[in-house]
Amino acid sequence: MADSASDKDEKAMGLFMSAPGSVLIRRGPELSLTFINDTALYQTGLTRADIIGKNIDDTLKKMNSSFDPALFRNVYKTGNPFSARAFHIRHDLQGKGEIADTWYDLVIEPIFDLEGRVDGVATFSHDVTELIKANNELLRKQNRFALIADAIPHKIWTSGPDGKATYYNKGWYDYTGASELEQLRQLIWGALHPDDLKPAMDTWEKALKNGEDVEIEQRFKRFDGAYLWHLTRVCACKDETGSVTMWVGSSTNIHEQKCAEEALRESEAQFKALTNSNSLLIWQTDEHGTTTFVNDTWRAYTGVEKDAIDKNEWLNNIHPDDRIHALQQFNDAFNARLLIHSKYRFLDVRTGQYRWMLDNAHPVFNPEFGGYIGSMTDIQEQEMAQLATNLLMEKKDEFLSIASHELKTPITSMKASLQILYKQGYMENMHWEKALPMITLANRQVNKLTHIVDDLLEVTGIQAGNIQLNKTSYVFIDSLKECIQQIEQQVPDYDIVVDNGTDAVITADRVRIEQVLGKLLSNAVKYSPNKPKIIVRVIADKKFLKCSVTDFGIGIPDDQQPFIFDRFFRVHGSSQNFAGLGLGLFIAAEVIKQHNGYIGFNSKENEGSTFWFSLPLSTK
Repeated sequence: MADSASDKDEKAMGLFMSAPGSVLIRRGPELSLTFINDTALYQTGLTRADIIGKNIDDTLKKMNSSFDPALFRNVYKTGNPFSARAFHIRHDLQGKGEIADTWYDLVIEPIFDLEGRVDGVATFSHDVTELIKANNELLRKQNRFALIADAIPHKIWTSGPDGKATYYNKGWYDYTGASELEQLRQLIWGALHPDDLKPAMDTWEKALKNGEDVEIEQRFKRFDGAYLWHLTRVCACKDETGSVTMWVGSSTNIHEQKCAEEALRESEAQFKALTNSNSLLIWQTDEHGTTTFVNDTWRAYTGVEKDAIDKNEWLNNIHPDDRIHALQQFNDAFNARLLIHSKYRFLDVRTGQYRWMLDNAHPVFNPEFGGYIGSMTDIQEQEMAQLATNLLMEKKDEFLSIASHELKTPITSMKASLQILYKQGYMENMHWEKALPMITLANRQVNKLTHIVDDLLEVTGIQAGNIQLNKTSYVFIDSLKECIQQIEQQVPDYDIVVDNGTDAVITADRVRIEQVLGKLLSNAVKYSPNKPKIIVRVIADKKFLKCSVTDFGIGIPDDQQPFIFDRFFRVHGSSQNFAGLGLGLFIAAEVIKQHNGYIGFNSKENEGSTFWFSLPLSTK
């Protein structure tokens, strides 16, 4: 009988050896590994000699596995099997030295001897990691879609191929007052205006039958009983065979637009009277793009007397340099039935001068597309003001450059003189007990002024595109430690902790990067006066090195965070307490940008800030 059982074991082992799933058998109180099939062995990256005969603890250690050995021992002890779907394990896949997250459909079965006693355990598992990751990615995309859909002002929904709704965004629930998906499914058709219900049902039925996209205007009842006009668009999502896999619909509130159009239709004469008395240049086209109406202001401006204006006539009034672009914008928007928003120079025949105009137009649907109604606003003064502002900024940069160079010379001379006086005061044993502290103070102020001028010169150089980089390859952490030592000498009471380190090598301008580090570290000290702890983290992946500096100080208000890297920007409320021109972060950002890196920050008011930058790793 023993021989017969052994033969059966050998046959079973042969089947298990080539099984696509992992099979392992452990025997005895120590649960020593007696069998592992090829699939499981491949996943460990080990050889059978490495693990066969080893007990449960040794084999799991060899595999770098997070598997709890108590599960195996419990099955051996109780004789009760254990099973799990998508069981999570972390271990070293294929022995590459990288611990990875994996998921398995798992069964641990007791093995009984001929007398019915538990003699070991058998493990059967199937790797479902890719399935779990795919499901997680799908869930992530669904969550992202829902987040985006809830953030936009349109009402969004989806349905299966059969037309049954599977999702409504927040806009629908807010509009109807419904609280659950099934409730909204039940009331959505009843929310349509009675006059719009049958056309909507006929259109939807046809779309489901033919797999066609839908565009229709209809009125939906709001939670307070009011009916508002909406433009509804439904798109059919199809697979490679052309079969509909889902429907995506949107309904946009166009009630105000519809009311305006209705008012225009009711009294065209009133419309013309109003437009003719308007200072804006107002025009209208039909569905073919032919200009059918212009107001008196437009006629006076262009010198064109006819109602029906040929396209070439008004195009000739556009400045030659703007004409092609303006026509392309008009045609693209017209063909797509989109809003027109264009800016160009337009000839005023009364003065013979071109003036900047802002041309805005809306498509008209009655309910079919009926053309555009547009107005042109003279923005000449705004454009000139913008041009003047740009010129002023250029002059300001020029001034900063000149002023910085002019200030540098007397500062250098002053500092040299002070240093000479300081040395003579000691060498000649002069009685300058009162003068020497003042000279020391003057030297300190000169140093501050020099730093300010250096920053101004740096900014003007950046604006002129004259920033020069002297790149070398070096170990980043060594440079970081030197910067930290310099800061600690200045502020010995601060505890600057390097939380993580790496010997990664970057290719960069070491002086410039140390300049950035100095600015981030000094800012962390400056803006956390009562929190003398700063944490510096350095991590690296295959392509980038990332360094972050975290303080626990005053933080940055949310409304001021978008401007933190702007020139001369100072956080309101801190400028009176902390010195500086607001150039440090601007310069740091430009230096990182010139290195093809990235810079950013996270901050919460009264809790601190984390500024970080990342740089490409050296490819050598």
